[in-house]
Amino acid sequence: MGKYLTKSLFTHALECPSKLYYKTHPETYQSSEDDNEFLMALAEGGMQVGELAKHYYPGGTDIPYSKDKQTTLSTTSTLLEQVEVIIYEAAINFGRTYALVDILKKEGNTLHLIEVKSKSWDAHEGFYTKKGAIDKQWHKYLYDVAFQTWVAQKAFPGYHIKPYLMLIDKNKSSTVDGLHQYFKVVKDENGRSSIELSVAPEELELGNPILTTVDCETEVSMIFEGTIREPRSALEAQGFEQWVLGLIDLLDQEVTYPIEIGEKCKRCEHRVSVEKLEDKTCGFNECWKKALRWSESDLGKPHIFDIWFSPSKKLLRDNIYFMEEVTPTWLAVNETSLYQQPAWDHGRSERQLAQVMKMTGRHDASEVILPGLYAEMDTWTYPLHFIDFEGIAPAISFHKGMYPYKKTPFQFSVHDVAADGTVTHAAEWVEIEPGVFPCFTFIRELKKVLENDEGSVFMYHHYERTTLNDVKAMLQRSSEQDKVELIDFIDSLVDDESPRRLIDQQKLVLHYYYSVHMKGSNSIKQVLPAVLTESEYLQQVYSQPYSGLSIKDSIFYKADEDGKAINPYKLLAGVGLDDIPDPLDIEDAGMEDNEGTIADGGTAMMAWARMQFEDIPEAKKAATFKGLLRYCELDTLAMVMIYQHWESMRGRNA
Repeated sequence: MGKYLTKSLFTHALECPSKLYYKTHPETYQSSEDDNEFLMALAEGGMQVGELAKHYYPGGTDIPYSKDKQTTLSTTSTLLEQVEVIIYEAAINFGRTYALVDILKKEGNTLHLIEVKSKSWDAHEGFYTKKGAIDKQWHKYLYDVAFQTWVAQKAFPGYHIKPYLMLIDKNKSSTVDGLHQYFKVVKDENGRSSIELSVAPEELELGNPILTTVDCETEVSMIFEGTIREPRSALEAQGFEQWVLGLIDLLDQEVTYPIEIGEKCKRCEHRVSVEKLEDKTCGFNECWKKALRWSESDLGKPHIFDIWFSPSKKLLRDNIYFMEEVTPTWLAVNETSLYQQPAWDHGRSERQLAQVMKMTGRHDASEVILPGLYAEMDTWTYPLHFIDFEGIAPAISFHKGMYPYKKTPFQFSVHDVAADGTVTHAAEWVEIEPGVFPCFTFIRELKKVLENDEGSVFMYHHYERTTLNDVKAMLQRSSEQDKVELIDFIDSLVDDESPRRLIDQQKLVLHYYYSVHMKGSNSIKQVLPAVLTESEYLQQVYSQPYSGLSIKDSIFYKADEDGKAINPYKLLAGVGLDDIPDPLDIEDAGMEDNEGTIADGGTAMMAWARMQFEDIPEAKKAATFKGLLRYCELDTLAMVMIYQHWESMRGRNA
């Protein structure tokens, strides 16, 4: 028998049937979702929600995972012989389709099919837009449950199949402390993750339900009728059943669906840059080579999808695929004044043109610093404070009174720059005690650092502002004695009318700065190595050892064989495992396997969340918290480096 079409494969092919082939050949085709720490963090959260959902439907039978699908199918069939039964991870199939149902509840001749998702739900908004259409954000979830419903209807024709989505209710706060900590993610010897309860089932204190079960029978019927969306392929246009059967044919034939390129390709997970390919093939490249008869040299040219906020839909409509085909006229930008104006603040087109012209060689490759940046720098008050937060926004709250997906900051770092240019790592803080509500201590500690002067305060992007607003909302609901002064402090940073409101360094990059080494990204992880590559000053300073509060004697400027700066996040010192007598599983501690470092926000979230369980060895906790402190320190040092480069260029550009 050939491969089964599972619900996972079906949803993977929702936007493009061609992806089915790449997904089923992981040994050949790489995906950007492979080893994505943020997605891994989301997946862990989804597993915890799935486990919680079972306790809202108690008394069921959990079917253990097995690679042998026939075993799970047989076990499910036997259980369904009962008049009434609840099954967790029930296996159903029809022909070559197969689905694991999160919760299957049988009542007589009715099967309640419940798909659990860690997505937030607002009953006031529902599935629909104001215009009456089903919101696109729900398509994937509804098609997922529709596939399962179709399989169940075919497998059990004498039953009424009732489909539901079980979702996180965004308007329900946790009524107990430590709800999240009941559900620990563990891995077996094969690396497969599962949930282990931290207490006996009878000791669980779940409080009021934070999940809600939503009937979606109407929406599933609309999917079967083909009225939810315009078909994404000729295969889908044939109707739901023919669509499913057509995907099975593709699996049998071991071929890709006829290529249909378009804007959907911009978000394709099978588009992987050359430098990230690990002895595998890029499915995106294969599609575009076939569709447009491109050569290997064509694949190396800058693509329109790599333009910052690419207007790709319009470009594709005009049969424009390469950056070199994008002209100033097409973007409606005056090329002659592109670098003479104070700022790029008339929409996105000017900065898009700067990137396009620089990356395609029509303008020289020198970096751009518009003069308005220096005028803005003249308004800043010293000492300058560069801040960075790390936080978690869990589906299942850690603490009583917390709402789903509200930010819980657990760490900050602050770097200061004095008027004479002296750089100081002024402060760092991380909550190390498991189970302790960190938010109010976090804001008190931050206030101690920033309240002693009126120096300008910088963040990178809007995460810090959003987090402060979430903490403010918590304070407003609290009975903290100092809540008024803490709220006033937050307002001094987030209120648009405050003279000390947070300055977003990323916006400064967008309005005033561009380097070809950034390509189309404005992430600090991309801007930092770009300015290090550009800046003789930074190269001189950071080729010498840097020491802060947690980072000691680290060299942050090293060049690769092409003369480009190696990303300092890859040079970040390890977690100090050599100091620990017993070897630790770095991955389980929330660190990267290859580096022994915490190198992105997703990993930081996972690391801190895992430290909330009491049975983590103290040595592992210590190593993890050291890694967290170093990572956050580098985030604020990165902001300082960007500032230092700009400051060093003032004299040259005057």
